[in-house]
Amino acid sequence: MSRLKNALRQVRQRQGLAQRELAMTADISRQALSELEAGHACPSTAVALALAQALHCRVEDLFFLSEDDAPVQAEWALLEGKRTRRTRAAPRKEPTQTGRAGRAALAFIGDRWVAHPLNAQQPASLWSAADGLVLSAAPSRRPASEGGAVELQPLRSRSAIRENVLLAGCDPAIGLLAAWLGERHRPAKVTCLYATSDAALGALARREVHIAGAHLLDEASGEFNVPFVRSAVQGDSAVVVNFARWEEGLLVARGNPLRIRGVPDLARRRITFVNREAGSGARKLIDRLLHDEGIETKRIKGYERVARGHMAVAHAVALGAADAGIATRSAAAALGLRFLPLSEERFDLVVPKQLIAAQGVARLLDALATRAFRRELESLAGYAADRTGDVVAEVGS
Repeated sequence: MSRLKNALRQVRQRQGLAQRELAMTADISRQALSELEAGHACPSTAVALALAQALHCRVEDLFFLSEDDAPVQAEWALLEGKRTRRTRAAPRKEPTQTGRAGRAALAFIGDRWVAHPLNAQQPASLWSAADGLVLSAAPSRRPASEGGAVELQPLRSRSAIRENVLLAGCDPAIGLLAAWLGERHRPAKVTCLYATSDAALGALARREVHIAGAHLLDEASGEFNVPFVRSAVQGDSAVVVNFARWEEGLLVARGNPLRIRGVPDLARRRITFVNREAGSGARKLIDRLLHDEGIETKRIKGYERVARGHMAVAHAVALGAADAGIATRSAAAALGLRFLPLSEERFDLVVPKQLIAAQGVARLLDALATRAFRRELESLAGYAADRTGDVVAEVGS
C-alpha cells in the first residue's frame, strides 16, 4: 500500500471548485484527477506542481506521507499569569476527556510539539481553525513540573503545521496581522492566543509560543515592556519589536449618562466597574491610578469582576452589565461607547532570537514593517503606527 496520502478533494471542495474546473486549470483529465483524489494513483512532479499552483497552496498541503496523518505527541500548554521559565513552570492539569474531542492549536517550537487548547477560555476559539483534535491525555516523559503531554490527531499535514506561528497577547489588532499575513502568504498560519501581558511573557519563557505581546509600564524607569522582558527571559536573548502605540482609558455608555469624568468617579456608590485579569496592563493601570488617587480597591463596586480582553470589557459596558471599564479607544469605537483617555500604551511583540529566522516568524515581522500594514493599522481608532515594525530593544546576550 502506498504511503502517499492526499488532501486534494478536501482542498478543492473548500475552494468551491468542481473536479472538471480543477482538471482544466491543472491541464489534466477529469478521470486522472478522480484517480488521484481516490488515492489510486501517484502524481508526477509536474502534475503535483500544477495542482498546487491551481489551488494556490504548496505541494505538501496536497500530498503527504502516511505518517503525517499519525497522532502527534505534544506538550500540553496552558496560558497562565505567572511569569516563570519553562524549567520552573507550575504544575498543570492534564486535559480532561468529556467524550468530545478537544480542539487545539499545534506548533513545533524549538525541538518539540506544543499544543494549546482552543476552548471557552480563548475568546477567538470559534473562529480559529484547529490544527489537531485531542485523542487522549498521555503520561508525560518530562518532569511533572513542566506540564503534561497530550496525543492529538492532526487536521493538516505535519509539514504545514510545522510552519505555524503561535502569538500570545491581548491586543485585538494582532488578529488583523494574522489575517493580513494569511491573505498574502497562503501557507502561513498565525494563531493568536488570548493572554494577558504577564501570561504571554510567561509562555514565551517556557517556549510555549513563538511570540509574546505585552504592554506593561515599569514605574521605576518609566519604560514600557523591556524590564519585564528582561525579567522573563532571564539571560536568554530576545528582540522587542513595536506593534503599535494606542490609547487606553475608561469606557462608558454612549452619552455618558452617569457623568463619569475620571477614576475618582468609580468610587461613587451607583457606579459599577468591570476589571481585567491580574497580570494585564489594564489591571496594572487602574491599580496605579487608584493608588495615586488614594482610593482603596474595596471602594470600587465590581473591582473583582473580570472581563477577558479589551473587547469583553467593551461588550460588558455596551450591554449595561457595567457602567465603566478600562480598554482601548478602538474597543470603544467598535461598539459606539464614550472613551475617556487615561494613558498612551506601547504594545510590543517579543521574539526569542533563536526563532527570529523561522520562516513563519520572519514573514510575520516582514509584514509588520510594511507600509501597507501600517496604513491599515492606523485606520483603527486610537492606533499610532509610526514605529510599527521597529526593533525597540534587544535583551540578553
